[in-house]
Amino acid sequence: MADETDPQDAAPIEPARASVFRVLERDLERQGTPEAVQYLQYLIQARPEAVERQGPYKRVKFGMYQRVSEYSTKYSPVTGEQRSWLFAAFTERCGRGLTKAQALEVAKKAAQPPEDAVLEVADYEEQAGEEVFVARWGHVVNGIKVERDYIQVLVNGALGRAFAIHRRWHTVDEKPSWR
Repeated sequence: MADETDPQDAAPIEPARASVFRVLERDLERQGTPEAVQYLQYLIQARPEAVERQGPYKRVKFGMYQRVSEYSTKYSPVTGEQRSWLFAAFTERCGRGLTKAQALEVAKKAAQPPEDAVLEVADYEEQAGEEVFVARWGHVVNGIKVERDYIQVLVNGALGRAFAIHRRWHTVDEKPSWR
């Protein structure tokens, strides 16, 4: 792949990329879908793979990559810990392909709940017309439930894949203090 930081190879990359997108835009307009142009660079990415010298010219080869689905994630601004993620492609066509025990194993593998986590829910539920396996752990310390702490995993049983995790968990300071 061409190193975009190399000034000899970087110079032709942006004009070539712009040219690729102009061709795609003209094709969309000819097909009668000009409204798709505004989403084009969001949905498709042209990554340079090679720059070849051909006489006085440089030929840039691109790999074209298409976005399959949204993947969103949230992180704690204090610790940098990942708090949640959602991969929307796995939310489609959910069903009961896995048994509850198998789906729980998928959820455990994805969530990796700590030892003080207590399983509260492990069952299929209907969400937005789809059968989704929900596993939810609560946080219990010395027999006392920690308010607002939980880990929840959503599993598509038909695919056998977790598609969402939400985690709100903190280490409880058990030392006596004024709070």
